[in-house]
Amino acid sequence: MNFFRKKISFLTLIAISASLSSCSWMSTRKALFDEEVENTNPKVENSNQSTNSVPKAQYDQLLSKYESLLDKIKTAENQAADQIENSPSAKEGEMMEKLSKITPQADLAETVDVFGKNGISSQIPADIMEAAATTAAPSGKKLSDSEIQTQLQSLQKANKFVMENKMDSALILLKDLEESSNPQIRVRAKFYLAEMLFRQNEYDLSMQIYEEIIRGYAFSGLVIKSLGRLIVCTEKLKMDKKKERYYSILHDFFEAT
Repeated sequence: MNFFRKKISFLTLIAISASLSSCSWMSTRKALFDEEVENTNPKVENSNQSTNSVPKAQYDQLLSKYESLLDKIKTAENQAADQIENSPSAKEGEMMEKLSKITPQADLAETVDVFGKNGISSQIPADIMEAAATTAAPSGKKLSDSEIQTQLQSLQKANKFVMENKMDSALILLKDLEESSNPQIRVRAKFYLAEMLFRQNEYDLSMQIYEEIIRGYAFSGLVIKSLGRLIVCTEKLKMDKKKERYYSILHDFFEAT
């Protein structure tokens, strides 16, 4: 009887610890966002808003192109995930090659060209991206084949948890994956974290991570997904100036393709 009582107490302690950890992580993200908001003068924001709204026909056309591209990316992601899952003995190089091809190759090349060092991402003012830019990248420790495989499986499991709205379980996995030394895994972990917050209507917090992805992970096709989400987040938060900027960047991308 004492054994079962101890076991129950231990499990309760783990649950409380996980809950507190989740709250702490959310509070940290919230504090970072609050600092950014405090540094923004609402009077200046309002006075600088564009007087010309985006024509609905133009917006609908862009939205259609965006959704079409997302369908391509989703199909490629599913194919790559199946290949990785069915090849447990794959070498690190092979697995990373599959990950790098998750975005259709033509789209990936255009993404790098548009959002690279000299691309149109430079149009985003430094004040918008300051919080994201200060995020330090983890050390470049090389992962073993088994570590790569384990992290890929954890990514798939975390994404499934997000889809099932099991946010606490997803957060436990994604917090570790967000610190992965592999950039392909790291950017996907960050995107799933942002999606988790987005699904909980935490638009301010999710916006931070989407901006971080755009600033620091130009190689990834998730930049396009993040831009689309940022347009929605800024609309929900009534940040019209930022919305116009992100819309302009997304529009320029499709104009260039």
